[in-house]
Amino acid sequence: MNANTLIPPSDLIVIGGGVSGLTLASRAARAGRAVLVLEAENRVGGCIESWRPMPDFAVELGAHTAYNSYGALLTELEARAGLTGLLPREKAGYFFIENGQTVSPVKRLSFLSLLLHLPFAILRDKTRASVGDYYRRLFGVGNYQRLLAPAFAAVLSQPAEDYPAAWLFRKKPRIKTTPRKYSYMGGLQGMVEAMTTGLSVRTGTPVLGVVRTDTGFMVKTATGELACRHLALATPADVTTRLLGDIYPDLAAALANIEMANIETLAVVVRRAAVHLPKLAGLIGDGAPYFSAVSRDPLAHPDWRGFSFHFRPDLLDAAQKRAAVAQVLGVSEEAFIAVTEKTNRLPRLTVDHVALATQIDAHTRHLPLALVGNYLNGLSIGDCAERAQREAERLMALS
Repeated sequence: MNANTLIPPSDLIVIGGGVSGLTLASRAARAGRAVLVLEAENRVGGCIESWRPMPDFAVELGAHTAYNSYGALLTELEARAGLTGLLPREKAGYFFIENGQTVSPVKRLSFLSLLLHLPFAILRDKTRASVGDYYRRLFGVGNYQRLLAPAFAAVLSQPAEDYPAAWLFRKKPRIKTTPRKYSYMGGLQGMVEAMTTGLSVRTGTPVLGVVRTDTGFMVKTATGELACRHLALATPADVTTRLLGDIYPDLAAALANIEMANIETLAVVVRRAAVHLPKLAGLIGDGAPYFSAVSRDPLAHPDWRGFSFHFRPDLLDAAQKRAAVAQVLGVSEEAFIAVTEKTNRLPRLTVDHVALATQIDAHTRHLPLALVGNYLNGLSIGDCAERAQREAERLMALS
């Protein structure tokens, strides 16, 4: 008998150690449940990954900023490790690059067009609208094409035309005792790592399959099988589809239509004196091979500046990306003190996924199974944590 089969069954196994999985695990553990988190990678964080090329300098390769409207996240972080590690981000703006110069987004806005459209569309329901449809009506076609389409694509690191308008910039109450925008010691990944405090987490443990049993589930790993009463899948949509295929084929079929998008990121560190761009939060890539170039400037360092360029997939090879970054920064490639590359995978969400999320919630309402992640409530860290908290409470109510 494998040693793992001797472990008493968990109340809950969470597959996936990103923000969604750890928020759900933390909430359940605080309620007294025996929780085990399994993470395939050798680190926690999921789409949050902080590159640490110097001991006191982290550059984000995935998500870049958290906000004080992320109440579910802050609640669990405070419970696990406190909030003293939050690092306030200084104010800085996003710009376009035109003829080698930074240009404020306001310069691209036609206020006349805005005044002609806004009063007639401000009360329009977002529920069934795509970003493209809703914001064209709200701002006008020209404003949408010149400003909003590239700006929203920069936020999402993918074209935003068909994204659900109801899931973009969803309003949430703010916790005013914390910074409005923040990072964390060691980058946002440090925040996720802090959330593991007091939790049972196994990294480097891919899940090979899941079986339904009379008392819950059996989770198969390379080192054995683990039993649990409740199960949460905090995995990408395509991984969730695979794991559900044998036990809940209807759910798997519903999820199978969610496409995944690759975001190719190249990050560099340069000496502060080498780059003459003004202080900025990032650049919006209109007509460029990148969706955005996000700067480390809001967490100022006396010696270094860091930039993460999120490239459109399958356009440039590694050498071409380096050349493009050097051109935007106005430096030679020899000025790069450190360089790294990363490919993130995000769901390509459309307006149809709002109805899909409702359908999935109806299907799982009475099941000892939770599906959480960035494909059922929106892509932001706050959206993921919010759903995870809600699903944790639903699972606990079933007991």
